[in-house]
Amino acid sequence: MLGTLSVSHTGLNASRYAIDNIGNNQANENTPGYKKRVVDLSEIGQVNGLMTGRGVYFDGVVRVTSQYMYDKMISENSKDNYFTKISNLIGSVESVFKETEESGFSAELNRYYQSLENLRTNPSSEIYKSELKRNGEILVDSLKNKYTTIEDQQKYENTEFNTNIERVNGILNDIAKVNEKIQKFNTATNDLLDKRDLLELELSQYVDIKVNRDKDFYELKIGDQTVISNNTNVQEINALEIKTSQVDKFNHIEYSTTGSTLKIYDSLKYNSDLTQKSLDNNDIVTFKLNNQYSVSVTIGSTIQADLGDGNGLQNVTVDENNLTRVMTHLINSDANLKEIVTAYNGDYSIDSDGKKITNNAQDNFLRIESNLPGIENKFDARFSIEKRDNASPPVVEKRESVYKNEEESRTAQSDVGVAIYEREVSLSSGIMKAQIDNLSTSSQNNKYQQYLNRLDSFSMTLSDISDKYIKVSEGKYIYGEAATDENLGSITSIGLFSGTNVKSLQFNSKAVNELKQEELDYLATIQWKKDLNFDGKGQANPSSNQASLNDYFRDLRITVSADKESNDFLKDTQEAIYKSLETSYNNLVKVDKDDEMLNLMKFQAAFTANAQIITAVNEMIQTILGMRR
Repeated sequence: MLGTLSVSHTGLNASRYAIDNIGNNQANENTPGYKKRVVDLSEIGQVNGLMTGRGVYFDGVVRVTSQYMYDKMISENSKDNYFTKISNLIGSVESVFKETEESGFSAELNRYYQSLENLRTNPSSEIYKSELKRNGEILVDSLKNKYTTIEDQQKYENTEFNTNIERVNGILNDIAKVNEKIQKFNTATNDLLDKRDLLELELSQYVDIKVNRDKDFYELKIGDQTVISNNTNVQEINALEIKTSQVDKFNHIEYSTTGSTLKIYDSLKYNSDLTQKSLDNNDIVTFKLNNQYSVSVTIGSTIQADLGDGNGLQNVTVDENNLTRVMTHLINSDANLKEIVTAYNGDYSIDSDGKKITNNAQDNFLRIESNLPGIENKFDARFSIEKRDNASPPVVEKRESVYKNEEESRTAQSDVGVAIYEREVSLSSGIMKAQIDNLSTSSQNNKYQQYLNRLDSFSMTLSDISDKYIKVSEGKYIYGEAATDENLGSITSIGLFSGTNVKSLQFNSKAVNELKQEELDYLATIQWKKDLNFDGKGQANPSSNQASLNDYFRDLRITVSADKESNDFLKDTQEAIYKSLETSYNNLVKVDKDDEMLNLMKFQAAFTANAQIITAVNEMIQTILGMRR
């Protein structure tokens, strides 16, 4: 009988704990990160072969969770936030290109064309000249506004990127503090485990993570690097910024069958097929930078130059054997050019003092390097060679352009990333991965840079074809300065626009006053030309990237919208995956009022039943005691 009383007493306590737990679940239903608790009950072990049992043992309260589902959810959460961030980035750019029939860049370009047509009908009209000046300046301002707006969005993302690094480090330290508290208990308390789960979920918004939660051991990785080890050791991440200088190499390389370099040829003296150019006296070689600045030298002329051979400044007769070193001297001596680039006679080595050493005993090839690293210091460089008739130097026999070796040259880059002690962390998803992709110019996923490059290409072509031309026949022309450098004929200079990118693009209002009828006839044909090249190598070089100015800009707008639509499809798909997984997980771990009410009724009934047994036993004992009296 006393054993029955003890059994009922344990049942009474177990029911009380269960009812208390139900109340706690109800109270914390809306607490962030809270997972419902269940009481862990077990039968008290029997001894000495007792048949009736010893009652129920309350083992504690445990969380309802699925570590597999949770880890999968935080992985999908990182991917969801990546596509969401990309959608926001492209969406902000898409708004820059929104147009109506009456407003927007396309309408401004058409008004510019119309003002050219008007002035063409009456070249002496001051009204039409003023109209062309106004529309030309509006065109440039509109391009610059679009460009700077996209750049401003990049700057905002860069600021947010650094803020996100601080937040990630804050979360890592918070997780370490939770782990430190957990270590103080033999068994981790449920509220601390809930808090840690919530921190991990928030962290997964920014970066992709992997977590090892073995007993008494906690390790967390961001990307491929461990940031929390041995529960509380935190390695904070930091911003990584890498800028590289642009290097243009004007050379050709002959390779062996095994791929090793056999010989390097100077492209000022050799063609791409490694046949030698025939440079004679009176031929003119010109280096052009950004279609703004240039230096020239005539073969056979005598100039003062330092060839870098230790003889200092001396009188030098320019020929094929010293042309490269002469051009190196001229580029590095020009006040405008040397502010932007430095020329070298071939590749250099660096001595113990940090000085750059080249082999100047002979001509090697032109290496042109930007003075400062980063995409903001990129440049456009080329050489033009004008072959003259030796018997009659004013007569031009041939024109040729020499461009950099694309494979050997290096583009200017500005990259960002995250690192631990300068060891770069490779991210695969999350908000910060989206930001890195769109802030690093070397990334193929950089939408910002793709759109900026397209605007630069548009500006370069507009400036080029509005600068010079050669009239071939009535209504037929060779368009642009780059193309005229490669074709025979009388070059006509207009100079209506200048610059090789949006930032350097300028409209020359003074040139409008000097426009002649034949020049206006040429400019009027530009709007109908459907096969303009936008690769920066002139209109005489057919490429797959051909269109009119209107079509090229329209294609850019379509590209932005298509990128947004394509990413939104991926975003919606990923969001559906995450929401489905989140719903399944929440159904498992979240408090359900109906379930709690059923549990309340069950344990209340158990509590009442055990109380009744105790009452019955008490009455039995009282009866027995009464019988003894």
